[in-house]
Amino acid sequence: MNEALVRRFRRGLVGIGMTLISLGLIGGMAFMGWRTGWEHGVAERERRVQATVDAAIRQAMAMLEAGQDERALAFLEGARRLRPADPTVEAALAEARRRIAARPTPTTIPSSVLLEEVFQAAQEAYVQGELPRAVELLLQIRNRDPTFRSREVTSMLRDAAIRQGMHLLEGEEEHLAEGLFYLDQAGRLGPLPPEAATAYRLATLYLAARDYWGVNWPEAIRRFQEVYALDPGYRDTARRLFQAHVAYGDLLTAQGESCPAEIQYQAALRLFADPEVQAKAEETGMLCLQATPTPIPGGLPGEGTPLPPPIPVGRLAYAMYDAEVGSYTLYVVDVSGRGMRIALGADQPAWQPGRRRLAYRIAGVGIFVKDLDSGETVQVAGPGAAWPTWSPDGRRLAFMDGTGGIQVIDLQEPQSTQRVASGRFPAWGPHGTLAWSGCAGGGCGLILLPPDASAPIRLSQHASDLQPAWAPDGSALAYTTDIQGSWDLIVVTTGGFFRILTAGGGWEIGPAWSPDGAWIAYLSNADGRWGVYLIPAAGGTPRKILDLGEQLPDPLSQRVAWGP
Repeated sequence: MNEALVRRFRRGLVGIGMTLISLGLIGGMAFMGWRTGWEHGVAERERRVQATVDAAIRQAMAMLEAGQDERALAFLEGARRLRPADPTVEAALAEARRRIAARPTPTTIPSSVLLEEVFQAAQEAYVQGELPRAVELLLQIRNRDPTFRSREVTSMLRDAAIRQGMHLLEGEEEHLAEGLFYLDQAGRLGPLPPEAATAYRLATLYLAARDYWGVNWPEAIRRFQEVYALDPGYRDTARRLFQAHVAYGDLLTAQGESCPAEIQYQAALRLFADPEVQAKAEETGMLCLQATPTPIPGGLPGEGTPLPPPIPVGRLAYAMYDAEVGSYTLYVVDVSGRGMRIALGADQPAWQPGRRRLAYRIAGVGIFVKDLDSGETVQVAGPGAAWPTWSPDGRRLAFMDGTGGIQVIDLQEPQSTQRVASGRFPAWGPHGTLAWSGCAGGGCGLILLPPDASAPIRLSQHASDLQPAWAPDGSALAYTTDIQGSWDLIVVTTGGFFRILTAGGGWEIGPAWSPDGAWIAYLSNADGRWGVYLIPAAGGTPRKILDLGEQLPDPLSQRVAWGP
């Protein structure tokens, strides 16, 4: 009997050992696969750059044969920028300069006569609309004698180069590099007109983004986002950005990274509706929730999750910035320390009074309301709408409309909205008084509009008094202001009594009162990293409860929300 037990024990050890070896082999293969893929991506980009350089050298040599010296040198300089200190490029530049220097210069005819003939030919080409020919001839004149008809040559050359460059940049993708060459020539003669400067920047960013296509998806996404931010309709940028998000999501899914993959699919869906991508987003979303039933919405420095309990009462909503995706994600954490991810790309949370519905903004899309019990989400305002705040009865929302106004919408009749004021950062108090940052009564500051008032009342005196937040009993507001040289929190009663709540060296912004009125939560970078802080509403020592990382773009558009 003992021998049988020993044999089974030994077989168990062997089985465990084989399992560990198998896991090690699988992990090693996964690592080698990742490394191989990364090395392949680097090699592919290197191949593309080399192909571009080789093509530039071939074109430059052909231009030399045709006598287009200035264009040849410009192409070789462009190749040098792509690959500095490359011996092939340097040899081509040396050869080009040798050929140009070795060309015979006529001596029997005065150079001024020759230049005049070239100028007349350039002028004729310019009038006939043969802009590449005109540019080449004018460049020859400047190369041989910059003082010859300087003003006329410069004016004609600049105009011809801009027109030809813009023509190419508006044409086929394969001509973008040549279009940039012409605008480069014009740019050497003076600042480009705004339209040409924008076209130059868009084409430059587009070509740079295209170089990372299929090689490095995060970098391709980042660069196409730059183009999209400047001009969403530029060429196929929106479609390429959509495809890049999907491709990166597919790659992450294959690697078992369901949560980051869902973020990529959701980013793609914000550009275009697509049933297949929607299905992928839902599938990875379910996998993500199964993998992380309590998402990690931030932590204390050095920790992976918030210390329980991070808050003494209720539920705290806040947004955390994802630098890789370039957008915020909205989370809620409760008194037990359990977290819940609410929405991707979302920020500016606002709790419906006494209920489990949360309003929030998705930048560039609009305002949404989500029921945390049913999961039902509805959009209640369109692009430009921001900073929602609930009426005391929970039936209406006030928000900034994107044009400097504050609108109110009745959620039972969402077709109609009413503009009630000019200003920013509306906050609806528990007794129906609407506060905002704006101007009234001959000055600017925090403005109050009680329910039965005939005109708004100015409560504070500074235009930089922003982000008001009501105490639960309606007796006071907390807000942020920079009147002391940094963004600090002030508490003011409705009777006009002010007291400083924070006076740190960093930013203290986006305040929210706890449901019992005992605490105020806010955002700060006092220790060099952004985080959520708590401070007693009566004043005291703040403590950091959540670390949000180094980045918080456009901080004054962010806040926290504290509900029961």
